[in-house]
Amino acid sequence: MLWTRSFIPTLRESPADAETAAQKLLVRAGYARPVSTGVYGWLPLGQRALEKIRRVARQEIEALGGQEVHLTEGAAAAIAQGELRSPKQLPQIWFRFEAAPLRARQLLGMEIFSFGADPAALDGALRRVPERCGISFRDAGDALLAVHESGVDTAVACSGCGYVATPRTVAGVPSAPPADPEGDLAPEEFHTPGLKTIAAIANFTGLPESMQMKSLVLVAQGKPVLVMLRGDHQLSEAKFPARPATPEEIMRWFGAQAGSLGPVGVRNMPVLADRALAGRRNMICGANRDDYHLRHVTPGEDFEAEFRDLREVAAGEACTRCGGTLEFRPAIELARMSAGVRRLSIERILTTAIELANDKDGMILPPAIAPFDVVITAAIVSDGAERIYRDCLAAGLDALYDDRDERPGVKFKDADLIGVPVRINVGKKLADGLVEMVDRGSRQMVEIPAGEVPERVRVRVGTSASDPRLTP
Repeated sequence: MLWTRSFIPTLRESPADAETAAQKLLVRAGYARPVSTGVYGWLPLGQRALEKIRRVARQEIEALGGQEVHLTEGAAAAIAQGELRSPKQLPQIWFRFEAAPLRARQLLGMEIFSFGADPAALDGALRRVPERCGISFRDAGDALLAVHESGVDTAVACSGCGYVATPRTVAGVPSAPPADPEGDLAPEEFHTPGLKTIAAIANFTGLPESMQMKSLVLVAQGKPVLVMLRGDHQLSEAKFPARPATPEEIMRWFGAQAGSLGPVGVRNMPVLADRALAGRRNMICGANRDDYHLRHVTPGEDFEAEFRDLREVAAGEACTRCGGTLEFRPAIELARMSAGVRRLSIERILTTAIELANDKDGMILPPAIAPFDVVITAAIVSDGAERIYRDCLAAGLDALYDDRDERPGVKFKDADLIGVPVRINVGKKLADGLVEMVDRGSRQMVEIPAGEVPERVRVRVGTSASDPRLTP
């Protein structure tokens, strides 16, 4: 590609409204432009880098028998349910690529729909995509996360054993509550006029919130369910997605208002209890009668419940594996693995690469996803410089020839800014058959014979002439 035939609108100053290093450099390097507040559209350099990431992702999924479709998740499920009638048709792996402007919080790029496929094989393929793209990440089980201060997502990490999880799945050891009252006591109703909150009951009884049970009436898949939590804990919506019941529904199902509800005597819906309630005794909960509560309620004895991990884990809790401290850190979610559908963010792989490797002069992209393998910068545009460029193309390299009528310093700055892994400086020593080879990451510069440029670049970027490359 000739620079003079390309649209590479580099800027010397960072845009005022950009928040992260990736946003600033994508705009400065001519990869993207803001199209509205917080939204960036992709320019040719950005598209080239994204296409290389898509190619890696496509290779990994097609290696498992994946087939590309243009279907939404709902449409794919409906078609599969109606037309995959025989076990002989399974497994099926379908995938699609989504194209949209870059937004900080979206997880767009690639969706994978699996029907009867091996989940471990699919997850392994997803992990190999950022690995091949040169991205450092942590495997959280249900997601791949790059822990970085610019992230809009959250990773929960243990300072002791290295355990990493998402808030959707993390397990921790809650703070120990005061000792429960001893004895096999029977539930006892007591009057709580106008008291509807955990804090109000704690103030009224003089007992901490951790000695109460919080009752949440939810509707999941169209059916009511009563969820019980320790009074000082919060429900994790990710662990149990459901909508809150309306006041009218609550009154119809319980005959009482929210704030006076409890599990004792409930027969018209399932009761789920957080695991932090297992083994607790003689606690306080609502009596299903307005302005009344019950004391001496023991989970598993005075009401039946299914115990699950339902609560939000708080920073500073102990790790269930080693007892170390759990820390909440900003992270970038690269991929999400869930039953049936997996998502991989092509755009976030690119922005993460920029966040993880940049300097004062620009981005430092891994060779696998850089828009070009090498940029040839000539002090003076010449037949010799163009010949090196043509040799690189013939060797199967993605080469960019800076044929502009600009000072060498301007060309060097632009080459550094756009993050191409290797720069070949062609100057006066070409008369002696020598050029300078500059590594973008290490800044190391060596003189090499002009005839060795293609092979030396191929060794640096890890390509061979047989690799599938973008057509120059």
